[in-house]
Amino acid sequence: MDILFISKYIVLIALVIMMLAALRASAYKSTSMGLLGSSVVVTAFAVGLLVVGGQYNIQFYRDISLALIFFGFVGTIAFAVTLGGEDK
Repeated sequence: MDILFISKYIVLIALVIMMLAALRASAYKSTSMGLLGSSVVVTAFAVGLLVVGGQYNIQFYRDISLALIFFGFVGTIAFAVTLGGEDK
C-alpha cells in the first residue's frame, strides 16, 4: 500500500472525529456555538467529499463541496448580519 493511500483514510477518520467534536460543541445553548458547530460540520463534510472524490476520481464531488463551502460562508455572514441588529 502506498503511504498517500493510507494517509487519505487517516484524514477521513480525523474528519469524522472533528465532526463529532463540532456536534458536541454545537449542543451548547448559545446561538454562536450552534452556528460554529454547524459550520465546522459542513466544512469537514466538504473536505471529506474532496478526499473521496480524489481517491475514486469522481469529478462532481468537487462541485458539490465547493458549493457547500460557499453557501456555508454566505449563510454564516447572513446570519451574523441578521443577529447583529442595527448600527447607530
